[in-house]
Amino acid sequence: MKTFELLTIIGSVVAVGITFGAVVIGGNANLRAELRTEMQELRTEVRNDIRALESRLPSVEQRLARAEGLLEGLRDAISAHGTRDPGRQNDAT
Repeated sequence: MKTFELLTIIGSVVAVGITFGAVVIGGNANLRAELRTEMQELRTEVRNDIRALESRLPSVEQRLARAEGLLEGLRDAISAHGTRDPGRQNDAT
């Protein structure tokens, strides 16, 4: 009877080890699949963000060019105003 009990214990330990290994391997596979899915979602989000920036960039460039044009016009107007009539005195003085 002792041999039978020993074989039963060994068989139980082996069965538990195999079951535990299967659970660990299955859990690992699920984690890898979940991680892969999350990585794909993150890539999609990043691509969408980049596309959104690409669509906004031309309008920012246009606004910047307009602001630069206005500043150049203002600079030209100021410099032209100062050199327009050098012999004439200011009305405020």
